[in-house]
Amino acid sequence: MAYTSLRELLPAAEQKGCAIGAFNIFNYQTARAVIEACEEENTPVIIQTSAKTAKQIGAAEMMDFLLPLAKKSKIPVAIHLDHCTDTTLAKACIDAGWSSIMIDGSHHSLEKNIAMSKEIVAYARESAVHGYVSVEGELGAIVGVEDDIFVSEDAGALADVESSIQYVKESGVDAFAPAVGTAHGLYKGEPKIDFERFSQIRRAVDVPLVVHGGTGLSKEVFRELIRLGASKINVSTAIKAAYLSASLEQAKETGDPLKFDAGVFQAVKKEVKIFLDIFS
Repeated sequence: MAYTSLRELLPAAEQKGCAIGAFNIFNYQTARAVIEACEEENTPVIIQTSAKTAKQIGAAEMMDFLLPLAKKSKIPVAIHLDHCTDTTLAKACIDAGWSSIMIDGSHHSLEKNIAMSKEIVAYARESAVHGYVSVEGELGAIVGVEDDIFVSEDAGALADVESSIQYVKESGVDAFAPAVGTAHGLYKGEPKIDFERFSQIRRAVDVPLVVHGGTGLSKEVFRELIRLGASKINVSTAIKAAYLSASLEQAKETGDPLKFDAGVFQAVKKEVKIFLDIFS
């Protein structure tokens, strides 16, 4: 199947009234588990890597195992760098073959956020190794912890419509993640999602919208966001939790490394399929 990018996946998903799951992986095993789960459900997928993971393993080293998995898959697969605040790393991942980059300048002023995003959009257009490299951007402050980026509840800020229009128009991004009340990590209490704000932004901008902080949202919230136009939903904490929980369980049950790996692999697949059922 095709190795693809957000530019191809997201508009098609929105037309169908569904969303593509973007699952954060951190090694070969989790990447293969996510892809196999999506193959069995016959749905495209976005394999997402955090900036921290890319730095620790290495951009080229990650693509040594991610790209063959994507190209051999029975489904369309995009490989996406999530929440990258470092333009040097973003460019290195583009050079290494990522098909999609999220440049996160949301902690800066609107003007600097736009400037950072424009820089990466221009580089992505000029330096694509495997065709068109799509770029995602974010506006507002999504609370919680993501890849060592911590935003307190007091510092959280929702994206407004006018700034969203300006950001998308001037930056040239292919996908846009506005802060509308979701959070990274585990929710404390009932999340307060501003559906009306999300709907207004969707009507105002001409690129697909992304929802961050998928772990812990209810089916009803997911489906309402999809109905309003969300076409990419990020899931990270749930994958990590499934992996670690299954690792602890397998460590108690078996001394066989192969059985250990198989048990963890199946647990991650099972977790992914829970979200696929909702997103489709």
